[in-house]
Amino acid sequence: MSSDNSDILLTVEQIVLDLITSLMSCKKVTLEIPNNCRDWYTTDNYDIVGKCRKVVYSVKRSRHRFCLIVYLLAEIHQLHLTGGSCTIRGLYYRNTQVVRSQSYIDAAKMDVCRMLNTAPVNLGILSASKGLITGDIKLLMNNGDVLDCNVYCGAITLPTDFENVERIVTNAEMVLIVEKESVFESLLACNALSTFGLRFILLTGKGYPDCTTRRIVYRLTVECNLPAYILVDADPFGIEIMLVYQLGSQAMNFSAKSLATPTLRWIGLHPSEIDSISNRSVPLTQHDNKKIVDILSRSNLSLGVRQELCRLQQVQLKAEIESVIDFLSPYYIPTKINRNLFI
Repeated sequence: MSSDNSDILLTVEQIVLDLITSLMSCKKVTLEIPNNCRDWYTTDNYDIVGKCRKVVYSVKRSRHRFCLIVYLLAEIHQLHLTGGSCTIRGLYYRNTQVVRSQSYIDAAKMDVCRMLNTAPVNLGILSASKGLITGDIKLLMNNGDVLDCNVYCGAITLPTDFENVERIVTNAEMVLIVEKESVFESLLACNALSTFGLRFILLTGKGYPDCTTRRIVYRLTVECNLPAYILVDADPFGIEIMLVYQLGSQAMNFSAKSLATPTLRWIGLHPSEIDSISNRSVPLTQHDNKKIVDILSRSNLSLGVRQELCRLQQVQLKAEIESVIDFLSPYYIPTKINRNLFI
């Protein structure tokens, strides 16, 4: 058993012992959850005390969350004893009356991660991967399986549990991440893999990336020492997706170390380019402007990203990658990479 597994087991057991002690002494049975980030929650559902939120069984509005957390802790303990894994969907169907909805158990899983101070990938509870990958890459699995993108005609879906990837083999020179599946498919259709003059790995998280997609980007840059570039829409949500890859999710800032890629290079679309490269820009919405203000309030933004967000506020226009799709492969992407025109 690894030291990480042992730490998780000991922490779960201590939480349960504390609950039992509270029951025996007739105290309120309470779970304390570090208040790293409240993006997932509203303050009227919990008692906010200092740096922790208290989920109390005797309080009706938090009783269901309390039961879900205890249910997850029991499952995690069993999984770490046996060395197995299961999916969120599997847990839902195992006890639909307790869980009620997969969205509830997803949110409770984040609470458990905060309590155990660990990333979701370490729990043994998996979410279905949605990321796609293609190019010069071979994934060697712990069970002996080999996922070789070189032998497939198209893309493959990333394995659900990427920690079962024992080794990554590649002769690629770079990683290119695109925000959308449609752009990913367009680049494949125009044979972009053979037109850049560089061997590269093409990857998409289909919008906001899941943990598996972010984890492979991290491992490709750290283990394979590959530079990684990203292409997103010139709008606040595209920029936020880029920041999730680069700095980590706001809702999971406690697990950013193993999922974020600070060296990620943003090659476009940059808001400062909208006037010159896109003839299909559209006005920002009120929702877009609210998102810009939200992102600008963060303290960890680079000067370049902050300037591009301010440019969005100034021009009040946004553009999608599809607006320049015709010259992405032959001109835009190679030029950005070869001339170091990234942020």
